[in-house]
Amino acid sequence: MGFNKTLSRFLTIAGFYTALTACSSNQPTVEPDLPEKEYFRLAQEALDNSLPTTAAEQLKELETRYPFGEYTVPARLDLIYAQFEAGNYAAAHATADRFIKNYPDQSNIDYAYYMRGLSTYRGAETFLGRYLDLNAAERDTAEFDKAFAEFADFLRRFPDSQFAPDAKARMIYLRNLIAEHEVSIAHYYFKRKAPLSALRRGQEVIQNYPSTPAVEEALAITIQAYMDLKLYDEAKLNLSVLADSFPNSKFLNKNKKFIPFELPREADPDLLYWVSLGLIN
Repeated sequence: MGFNKTLSRFLTIAGFYTALTACSSNQPTVEPDLPEKEYFRLAQEALDNSLPTTAAEQLKELETRYPFGEYTVPARLDLIYAQFEAGNYAAAHATADRFIKNYPDQSNIDYAYYMRGLSTYRGAETFLGRYLDLNAAERDTAEFDKAFAEFADFLRRFPDSQFAPDAKARMIYLRNLIAEHEVSIAHYYFKRKAPLSALRRGQEVIQNYPSTPAVEEALAITIQAYMDLKLYDEAKLNLSVLADSFPNSKFLNKNKKFIPFELPREADPDLLYWVSLGLIN
């Protein structure tokens, strides 16, 4: 009786296993529909016809069906470009990152580093364009900072790359943009009657972005902030720096006196001139 029960149980399990095997064998398998070269050709054709989304789809198919094929490496490089041209900057960045990790010694690796920075840059630019109505303090330049760092990393590794001049130009633009952003935030703090915070933003530009056009206004911001804080010696010192560095500054009158952004409410001009040691005209 025990043997019969054991045999019955065995047959039941065997039947169940056979059914599972049959189901598994019925699952569809990924079979190459086209030769690897044809996927690559179709992708190139799509790129030539300004169809980057179609090209990306073909390149992904090639990568899936021929993960170790002859065209895998160039296809992955082209996928970065196709995703970028399609406006999918996050995907292009991720693909570039993956290429860098998988092929660190590949001859065209400089392109992947460059496109990684460019994808971050363009993505941040697109984001900022959508939210131009935000006030300066609500904008976030973190992605611009990231793009700057990625371009700097690229130039450190590949100073002689054909993409180096463009990366340098974009870094200059990014430095100017970030400095202008700090200046905008400083003015926001002035409106909020927070001169100390405005002062810190002005100092940030002077110390960290000394070669940018925003330095002139940053110096004016520090002068205004020091006066608001009644730190007139510091204001006078920065005024001399402004006059020496920017003798034709729009923040100075013909007598080299500081032109304030706005006078305090109900201020006595004569008294204000005296307590500010003649800094304010």
